[in-house]
Amino acid sequence: MTLNSRFRPLNHNRFPGLMLCAGLAAGGFAASASGAQAQSTNVFAGGWTMTIGAEGQVVPQFEGAKNYRIRPMPIFSLQRSGSPTRFRAPDDGIRIGLIEVENVRVGAVGKFRGRRAESDAAALQGLGNVGFTAEIGGFAEIWATQNFRLSAEMRHGIGGHTGVLADVGADLVMRPDMQWTLSVGPRLSWSNAEYNRTYFGVTREQQAAGSRLALHSPGSGVRSLGFVGSASYAVTPDWTVQAFARYDRLAGDVRTSPLVQTHGSPNQFSAGFGLSYSFSADMR
Repeated sequence: MTLNSRFRPLNHNRFPGLMLCAGLAAGGFAASASGAQAQSTNVFAGGWTMTIGAEGQVVPQFEGAKNYRIRPMPIFSLQRSGSPTRFRAPDDGIRIGLIEVENVRVGAVGKFRGRRAESDAAALQGLGNVGFTAEIGGFAEIWATQNFRLSAEMRHGIGGHTGVLADVGADLVMRPDMQWTLSVGPRLSWSNAEYNRTYFGVTREQQAAGSRLALHSPGSGVRSLGFVGSASYAVTPDWTVQAFARYDRLAGDVRTSPLVQTHGSPNQFSAGFGLSYSFSADMR
């Protein structure tokens, strides 16, 4: 059983050219979207398959915490009708593929990061609230073989934080039959100083506001290394149940933050279970 009936082995000699073409096409799309030509082609026109759903997740009380909470999360994905059913890892952002060249897909991605309030935990006293954040950016994924995907996202925060984050991962994807999809793979997360100081830093102002944590001003660097596994089962062609489990080990300046060292843990676990529904939509 294969993941993609249209899959062709990636020609590595052509890969730099493919990425260049993808980049030029993306630049052309952005230029046409911002230009004054009203009659330009609408890249979103045509038939799309939309997937929506909900998932319950067990996650740390805050990033770096040792205690856990349950939170609801939406499920959403969008792909062109008629294209092969695509694997979606549990930690993928909301992806909209704009360019597809052989086994390479490039497009826009978004994620939503919830609010962190002082009232969430005693350890956050004096650190202030961090509001809801939309993280917007781009992604690229490469199917190096039928069952092996390389993937990367880079996003910029708008709202509660204004940092930059990058996530890189690899997935071994297996389909033992038409209904089951299983995956497992490593993860690496990087974030810049702006993000790390927002969530893991401690300033004199925060000490004056009541925080008892030592001063800490983290820089940019690898935030965590981890591993994720998932399983999904297609109950019908439209309805799918899915589950995942993930482990991350905090690294660098994030791991040495007094918030983590005093009140948290560098070992971060998460898990979830959800249900999604897919249907067709026509955009004119």
